Amino acid sequence: YYNIHRILLSLVGLWPYQQSNMRKVQWIISSIVLASSIIIQFMKFLTTEYSLDLLLKVLSFAVPCMVFVLKYVSFYIGSETVRYLMESIISDWNSLKIDIEIEIIKKHSDFGRLYALFFTLAVYSGLFFYMLIQFLPNFLDIIASRNESRLHNIPLTAEYFADQQKYYLPILLHVDIIALVGFTIVISTESLITAYIRHAIGMFEVARYRIERALNASTSISPMLRENMIHIKIIDAIEIHQRTIEFFEYLSSTFSLSYFILMILGVISLSLNLFRLFQVAILPDQKKNLASFVIFVSGHFCYMFICNYLGQKIIDNSTEIYNEIYNTQWYAAPIKTQKLLLFIMQRSIKSCKLVLGGIYYVSVENFTTLASMSLSYFTVLYSMQK
Repeated sequence: YYNIHRILLSLVGLWPYQQSNMRKVQWIISSIVLASSIIIQFMKFLTTEYSLDLLLKVLSFAVPCMVFVLKYVSFYIGSETVRYLMESIISDWNSLKIDIEIEIIKKHSDFGRLYALFFTLAVYSGLFFYMLIQFLPNFLDIIASRNESRLHNIPLTAEYFADQQKYYLPILLHVDIIALVGFTIVISTESLITAYIRHAIGMFEVARYRIERALNASTSISPMLRENMIHIKIIDAIEIHQRTIEFFEYLSSTFSLSYFILMILGVISLSLNLFRLFQVAILPDQKKNLASFVIFVSGHFCYMFICNYLGQKIIDNSTEIYNEIYNTQWYAAPIKTQKLLLFIMQRSIKSCKLVLGGIYYVSVENFTTLASMSLSYFTVLYSMQK
């Protein structure tokens, strides 16, 4: 279930179980690519007269590159957390006692694996289409040749200190390497976070199942034996519930700050690229870039929604155990078991939330807030340009 995460993270040196030497080599290569992606764009300000239009063009791609760097650094620094959480998952799997519990966790692990496959396919398909557009002038020169070559479109505003039309292919190769490395980082890290969250959701479901199974214990055995059986099973459920909360809180505390910065960069990037999309849509000579910006902006919205949807799922599932107990005849349980049930109900009233920067919690409701905020900044940029 986690092989795809291992493969993706290993490609960029983020899998914590990799051999140290190979990981260092991959880290150096990835770091050089990421650093160069930002340097070449900001170098443009040294060779070109400053203008608001230039600033917006540079930032529209420089900010996503900052996202790549942020995610890479945060996961590289947090590699021990990645290892600890993976070992916690292995421990949780080993603690499952019956086939139904194993099937529950398999279902959620399978979702994480399928999400990683879909995310990988979607992003790399978009990248392939994006690269195809870049090579379109070359194809047209071959199919319908003319006296002079068509001008090539450089996909980002950057300074290479060379004739960009003459050295188009090396420049394009560098840009494509940046895109491949950057989006591989996004795919691998987000897929792993999704797998962790789906595991937590699955363990909450296992805890609910254990409580339901305990309270529905057979009445054909002696009352004392039944009471002891219920009590032991409820303790098992509480332990797995508490362990899952600790798992999620450890995950949340480790990546809260980096994801808060990521959220800010995401809003800025979406606003800038919405504005760039508007520009290329109304300018006749920029129509060739329209498809690329549509894909890019759509990717921003999808990424934001999926992240907030996962946050909503953990909120809903962490409180579902309260409803599960409330809808059973918990009051018919032995007194000592009722105290345990009241304890877990009290804990479940407070949902598990992925809180970023101490002020923003990830949810579907707040996705609309981010989207409307991005649109507001887009209108500000539009009014400044007029």
